[in-house]
Amino acid sequence: MKKAISFAMVLCLVLLPSLILAGDVHVRGYYRKDGTYVRPHIRSSPDQYKWNNYGPSQNSYELMNPRTRDYDRDGIPNFRDMDSDNDGLFDDSDRNPFGRERW
Repeated sequence: MKKAISFAMVLCLVLLPSLILAGDVHVRGYYRKDGTYVRPHIRSSPDQYKWNNYGPSQNSYELMNPRTRDYDRDGIPNFRDMDSDNDGLFDDSDRNPFGRERW
């Protein structure tokens, strides 16, 4: 019985991190048709929601560590923040979820 419980615990410890990071897409560097090089980066897996995306990176560290991105600096990472720019609109209905509208 102890072996079964130990095996289940080890299995959870091995599989849980891979399930948490399953939404990440690693993009290799590539050249566009116009010759511009796009550096390798990590992005969120596309789905129907805007609020759970990582948002634009502000520096090289955030490029490869997207879970640290916090555009509005409120302490909630962009992929957990339903209003990434603190303009009062949820990102799913906001035309510009990572910046305030300028009129």
